[in-house]
Amino acid sequence: MIFHDTINKSAVDIHKNSLNVAMTISRMQTIEKSIESFPPLPDTVVKVIEVTNNPESSANDILRVIAQDQSICTAILKIANSSLFGRPQKVQSLENAIVVLGFNEVKSIVLGQAVVSSFSQIAEQHQTAINTFWDHSFTTGLASKIIGEHFHLSGGQYFIAGLLHDIGKLAMLLTFPDEYSPSKWMTCFSDQEQLDLEINQFALGHDMVGSHLLRKWLFPEEMLAALAYHHNPTQASQFSRIAHIVQLADIMAFLCCNPNDEDEDDIIATIKIHLPDIETNWKNINLPWENLAIESWYAWVKIDHAHGSSIMTMLSR
Repeated sequence: MIFHDTINKSAVDIHKNSLNVAMTISRMQTIEKSIESFPPLPDTVVKVIEVTNNPESSANDILRVIAQDQSICTAILKIANSSLFGRPQKVQSLENAIVVLGFNEVKSIVLGQAVVSSFSQIAEQHQTAINTFWDHSFTTGLASKIIGEHFHLSGGQYFIAGLLHDIGKLAMLLTFPDEYSPSKWMTCFSDQEQLDLEINQFALGHDMVGSHLLRKWLFPEEMLAALAYHHNPTQASQFSRIAHIVQLADIMAFLCCNPNDEDEDDIIATIKIHLPDIETNWKNINLPWENLAIESWYAWVKIDHAHGSSIMTMLSR
């Protein structure tokens, strides 16, 4: 009897495993088809990427490209004159704005606006959750920029990595509109338990989905790694630095957007509650972990977040 029960149980387990494998393959194929259905980035954006990646390009070269898109021109001028850049005198011309901001910042503005606009239709259906999502994403971009610039890295590139780090969640919402609940998946911090649930239910996590989407849009490998490994930066190989920084920026943004006096009494301890291995991981890749610097970054994140809502509004137009 025991022998027969064991055989029957094994047959059931095999059947269940087969169903799980089939469901996983089906879901992965659904996600792949969904990503393939996304339209390419606008020609203007592609040209901006080409120009800004060419070391021989000048401000006039990028000016000729973006002059074709009035919304981009307006966003660049407004952001150049925003409080985040603290210009003592108003920037009057687009050419001066490009010089003031620099190629990397201009590229970040163009890419950010293009990607945010690609998901504009979702905001109308799930406005509250999507607003919360973009508030967190934008603040992660600010935090990534602050930390990156502290290490003399490209602020623009780190901003866009932070801004788009969770873009896979929007792609998942479009792919599984009846199952990927914005209130469940898009408004809370993605801890390991949440990530495991996401993978179990949808076969892929939002981190990998976001990376696949940016690959379709021809983003550089470093950016793909930042998205794919911002929850597991030790796996990001030669791109682990940007992944580690975006991971820290992610939790800083969550704490900033969901303030709690008890959490902010000791921001270092609070970060380590959510990411217990972060200090060791930073030291392993020769990123200095300095409590005073981290506290200073967080203070600047809060200041920039308080003054940066208008920037997000510009990017979403």
